[in-house]
Amino acid sequence: MRPIKKLLLILAAAVLVSAGLGAPAQAEPAAALPWGGFSFNDQGPATILLVTRNGNVTVRSLQLIMACNDTSDGTESSRAFSIGPGLRRSLNRNRFNFNFVRDSGGRTGEGQISGLLRSNGRGFVRVNMTATGIDSETDQVIERCQASVRFQVRRGG
Repeated sequence: MRPIKKLLLILAAAVLVSAGLGAPAQAEPAAALPWGGFSFNDQGPATILLVTRNGNVTVRSLQLIMACNDTSDGTESSRAFSIGPGLRRSLNRNRFNFNFVRDSGGRTGEGQISGLLRSNGRGFVRVNMTATGIDSETDQVIERCQASVRFQVRRGG
């Protein structure tokens, strides 16, 4: 190849790159995709709302009913437990797993949320948790609660 032709090709490539035509386009962030589900356990209804974006899953909302026992007299009752936004994890082969500690309605809950979000827009989420109610004056456990729910979730708004 002649030196002038080579110089013209290099010059043309430099012009294209500086104009942004030869450079690869920057990837746009993926749109947030909502996933949701409604289910029941022995105590009542439960709902979950998740959002996936850029390989991460975020819990936007979880509401469920827990079975509780009063520690003083053994009385059984049902209590609502709610988790707001904030739990976030990376997806690994469309699977995720959260261990969490959150407060709701005067109870401190510990639990696990795990699931699989398939590429066909369907999946499942399992929630297992326990919670304790503490008397603020005596610092004693006054109530123990537990819940387990399995959700069928779907992608979409």
